[in-house]
Amino acid sequence: MDASLLNKWTQENNILMKEWKRKNSHVGGKESVKGKCHKGMLKLLQTIQGIPAVSELVELELTAAYNTLVLSFNFSTLIDVQQILSSTLHRALEAVGCQESSRDPAALWRITLQCFRNTTPLLCLHGLLCVQWALWLASCQMDSIHHLLKDATQGVKEAPSPSQNLHEAIKKLRLADNNNSNLLTAMTVREFLDLLHICTAIAEGLEHMRLEDSSTALVSMLGATSLPAPRALLARVHTLTGVTYAKLGQPQSALQSYRKALEVDFGCRTALYQSALVYRKLKTTQAEMEALRLLHAALIQSSEEKTVDVGATPISPDVLLRSQYMDAILAVPSAQLVLHSLAHTCVLHDRVSEAVELYLDLMSSLQSEIAQPVFTEGDVSLPRIPVVYLEAAFTLLKAKRAWDAIAVCEEVISKTANLIPEKQNAFDLSEEQIIFSMEGPSKSVKRERLEYVLWGSAAHYLLGLAYSNMKDTKEAVTNFTRSLNCLAKVSIKNAGPCAEEQGDGAVKVKVLARLRGLALAGRGLSFMERGQFKEALRDLKLSLHSVTDTQIINLGLVEVFRRLGRQDEALVCWRELQRPSEAVSSGHLPLYLQTFPHVSVSFDTSDLDKVMRDAF
Repeated sequence: MDASLLNKWTQENNILMKEWKRKNSHVGGKESVKGKCHKGMLKLLQTIQGIPAVSELVELELTAAYNTLVLSFNFSTLIDVQQILSSTLHRALEAVGCQESSRDPAALWRITLQCFRNTTPLLCLHGLLCVQWALWLASCQMDSIHHLLKDATQGVKEAPSPSQNLHEAIKKLRLADNNNSNLLTAMTVREFLDLLHICTAIAEGLEHMRLEDSSTALVSMLGATSLPAPRALLARVHTLTGVTYAKLGQPQSALQSYRKALEVDFGCRTALYQSALVYRKLKTTQAEMEALRLLHAALIQSSEEKTVDVGATPISPDVLLRSQYMDAILAVPSAQLVLHSLAHTCVLHDRVSEAVELYLDLMSSLQSEIAQPVFTEGDVSLPRIPVVYLEAAFTLLKAKRAWDAIAVCEEVISKTANLIPEKQNAFDLSEEQIIFSMEGPSKSVKRERLEYVLWGSAAHYLLGLAYSNMKDTKEAVTNFTRSLNCLAKVSIKNAGPCAEEQGDGAVKVKVLARLRGLALAGRGLSFMERGQFKEALRDLKLSLHSVTDTQIINLGLVEVFRRLGRQDEALVCWRELQRPSEAVSSGHLPLYLQTFPHVSVSFDTSDLDKVMRDAF
């Protein structure tokens, strides 16, 4: 073997590794140093493997293969990395006169470790063993990792047995760095081992969580928190520990873990989001909103934030932890969704002025940006834009900003006017999916028509409320009527007594019925203000078929009966009003239909109540 050739290739390896460690430089302004080094190492390895395998080159070839494979995790598929690794092991065995034809990585490693035990090249093989470990970790082959570590410690005192857990097997593993200072590496074996150790503990914990074995998962996650790791990865471990505590019904311990995550990495958005979820469950509204505000600020700056310490290790933990389950757990909402959650929570807790500003910010954001789809846990997806606008209009009404509410409603009406069907369409609850019995290009389009009807009708209903509060009863009646006319475009088929159990279709029917009742109530009160008491009586009575939880409707009925001189019926209606009524579940109702905002009426409700008590 020509010594000059060996020196030349050694120098090429070292030059590429030195260049790799200049992490902040760029080539041509576009190609990263990592990409250039990967191509260079791959070319060097192909050159070395272009000649017959000889023992003098084993150490250099194993080191060059190690460097190539470490960088390949960012540029190649796992299959390609495995092929290069297996080919390198076959050549190493060939160089020392040991033939092995097996293509099974586990069998190949078993014979390789036996053949090179107590030899100098074994130190280089330890790096490649970490590469194999990483490959199996990325593909969730935990049993294969356990057997590999057992083979690596054969003959070592207290070698791990199959009955031991993987964490204990790793602790007993003794891998040495390549002590040949003439050969530089992209990553020391110790650095690689530390990364693999914590990622393996996380993977084990995630698997136990997936199997709903939260107690065992907690043991794995707590073990991982004591291991050395990049800052963002350690924050992720603390967050997963908190999620595990939450699943075990220990919210305070969960919050403590999330605080640790934020102490390690204040930009850990998942910890903020999970904290908000815990506070919501504990009904600690102020703390929930503070967490959401911090999360929103962090998301706004997300372009400057990284979920993993770039450059801390050549191999990103994300490459090793390819788990859709973990992605679902650690997912966070978009900035728009957080803003919506804040606004929605403010409305529900009567923090109307805050809610108005949040909804205005949200609408501005939706107009200026395209909201990106975000996968999140539970039912926290961002509502459709018309729904956000309707909620905003409802909130503006509560804040007594009628003209602003009118402007928002008219925007919804202008966007849906041409989408609402002109003729009546039947809606069949007996169908497996929500489908109108009408011709159309697709079922999805047919299902969408129902949403258009709902949005258009709701916008007119809210417009009616706005004009009613401004004492413009003519416009109020007109818009309540338009709301009812929109709803008349839909008829319900097969809505029998079991409709409540028929899923999404039944929910839509409940929403439409609620909207119809509120529109009738609004029009009835407007008729009453105009002195059209017979029309008011008709609408208010009809509204009670689907809306029984709003006091103003019943008081309106009492007042109409009095104005018509029907005192006995007024007393009966008033007595009904004194009886406790069942609370209406608002779980499936849109925010803008859950309550009836304050409506301006000419009669004083407290005076009416006093008059009726005296009469009684």
